[in-house]
Amino acid sequence: MILRAFLFLALLAVAACGDFPRDPDGTLDRIRAQRQFKVGIIASAAPIGEDRQQLFLQRVSATAHAQPAIETGASESLLAKLEAGALDLVIGEMDAKTPWAKRITLLPPLGEQVGKEGHTHLAAMARNGENGWIALLHREASVVASLR
Repeated sequence: MILRAFLFLALLAVAACGDFPRDPDGTLDRIRAQRQFKVGIIASAAPIGEDRQQLFLQRVSATAHAQPAIETGASESLLAKLEAGALDLVIGEMDAKTPWAKRITLLPPLGEQVGKEGHTHLAAMARNGENGWIALLHREASVVASLR
């Protein structure tokens, strides 16, 4: 009797994981349905890794079957839009110790530059919690990062 109850609960748990990882706000489903994802590119005086940025966006486009709609702006403005869900992805130079790291998901760096003020990374960033979308972005960022 106890074994049957355990097996029943185990089957329920496995069935509940069918769509794992999940996006609570349906980001990946929306992107695939609309065939577009919204990207903010942080404006920079001396951009690093533009070729890696382009490769990353091409890989995400191919995997998500969607095209990027790009806007450029200041980091604070774009990150606020990302956090609010108005953007799906932000790419730009970011210090590894940014206070934003607690509020958004930083993906593996696409490139890096060492300067007078320390390491600056070309980072891709996503909104916390959208785990299916984050998993897709993480896979593609890892591939681009491995091409060093």
